[in-house]
Amino acid sequence: MSALSRFAKQSIKPEVIPLLVIVGGALTGAVYIGVHAAKAPDVAWDHKENPYPWQDVKDGEQVKLMALQQKYKNRWERYRW
Repeated sequence: MSALSRFAKQSIKPEVIPLLVIVGGALTGAVYIGVHAAKAPDVAWDHKENPYPWQDVKDGEQVKLMALQQKYKNRWERYRW
């Protein structure tokens, strides 16, 4: 029995596993929403070259996280940071 498996068996209790799953899921969701918010068209990363990035959004492009019952021609993508 290796030292790592012995440490894992002694240190991780069964009561802690649901807590780790919930915290891990919450952190994954927070990172996903943060990345999505950073790529939004109303966030200006480069004020010198493109001070108004929301003007690049054309009519009929989806910029929402989730669009229910709306039909868009295409989805807006941020090509430059």
